[in-house]
Amino acid sequence: MAKENGVKTPEVFRTKLMPRQIPTVAYTVQNILISIASIISSIASFLFTLWIILPLSMIRAVIPANMLQSINSEGKNKVVLIVGASRGIGFSVLKQYADDPDTVIIAASRSIESLRKAVIELGDTLAIIQCAELDLTAQKKQIAENVRAIDKSYGPITHLYEVSGISNHLKEGTPWGLNVTDEMINVNISGTVASILTTYELMKERGYGKICIVGSVAGLYGPANMISYASTKAFINTFSASLRILAAPCGVEVVTVQPGFIDTRMTKKMRGQDSTVPNKEFASPHGMAAYMKQAVEQGGVGVVSWPVRQSVMMHALQSVNPICEELGQWISMKMMLSGKKIT
Repeated sequence: MAKENGVKTPEVFRTKLMPRQIPTVAYTVQNILISIASIISSIASFLFTLWIILPLSMIRAVIPANMLQSINSEGKNKVVLIVGASRGIGFSVLKQYADDPDTVIIAASRSIESLRKAVIELGDTLAIIQCAELDLTAQKKQIAENVRAIDKSYGPITHLYEVSGISNHLKEGTPWGLNVTDEMINVNISGTVASILTTYELMKERGYGKICIVGSVAGLYGPANMISYASTKAFINTFSASLRILAAPCGVEVVTVQPGFIDTRMTKKMRGQDSTVPNKEFASPHGMAAYMKQAVEQGGVGVVSWPVRQSVMMHALQSVNPICEELGQWISMKMMLSGKKIT
């Protein structure tokens, strides 16, 4: 039986196909109908975007920038809360705002010491940077109280970047199972949602604010062995897309971020666990952060995807029928795109 760092992972390495797994005729016909419907809906959305949305976006391009500013936020200094700011994408976002005048950055992380060290290494900045401890593994009531305390001390918060997330890629020899899945749900979903909704309620009362939430293209489509991580990110993708619609009438703008393969601590560990994705496919977190800031500040962007080519591919794979989706997840797992670990 194959092992990964002493942990048995037969699900990844074994191949055992049986006649019972061949789809029935009725199920196959159902999948054919799904594919036909997908083709029709894709053509309809393409034509709508081409004929209606593209002309509107071209009109927007010639509107003066001052007319596109949010009315309720005019003249207000930026107070940017970044949850998960100690490294990776979060720290890259911090650096994007570090030289903005009239800006307060609240860098929040579970590890306050590593955060302070990283901020000190930045040197002098135009923005005022405050460090705060925010542990997304804590009780949801405690997370909400901590966010409100941060808002009272340094706010009012005008921007929230929710970047935090965990994967057991970072823990050598940690087997996938109930405990690992529960921990991911606790941080990637429950803790994340607690910080987002607490901030959203504060922004809603004031009638303005910008929220940027990091999901993942893994939540769109991914190898079967990313079962728990991809599932939590699928929740975040859906949650943030729906919140964008609900929050808009209240003056709060929500942007979803769906990173592809980004060169971070987590993906370095994934590559060390035999991921077959070429190194050239791992994009810089600095480019990702710059794209995020641009989308948040200019408005008119619902989903930030980086690298774009990876996102385009994953969105396209969402349109395949369930039989092909299952086959694709199995093939990408066997190709070890995300390594040999179950996460």
